[in-house]
Amino acid sequence: MEPEDQYEQYRQRREGLLTIMLTGVGVGGFLLFMILVTGGFFFYVLLGVAGIAALGFVNYLLWGRSMMQATAGEREEEEAKARDELEPWNLPEPRRPRHL
Repeated sequence: MEPEDQYEQYRQRREGLLTIMLTGVGVGGFLLFMILVTGGFFFYVLLGVAGIAALGFVNYLLWGRSMMQATAGEREEEEAKARDELEPWNLPEPRRPRHL
């Protein structure tokens, strides 16, 4: 890999991290502002939303994940059937490495 390519990858990672960090600081500041303005009521709203999200995550862990694993064979058969039904001109292009 050429030095310019390495620098470009480093720069892109740095830009992504900066975007995430600035967004986090902005959202955190907004939430703190809302908590202060509402006298703490907004904190309970956030706790309620977090509780509902936690409940949804537990539901996925208990039922959703096992259901995905149980139906994996059926899903694979359906995908194979759909692939076989495609006309030759509708098939996706194979993925090949890009070499110059």
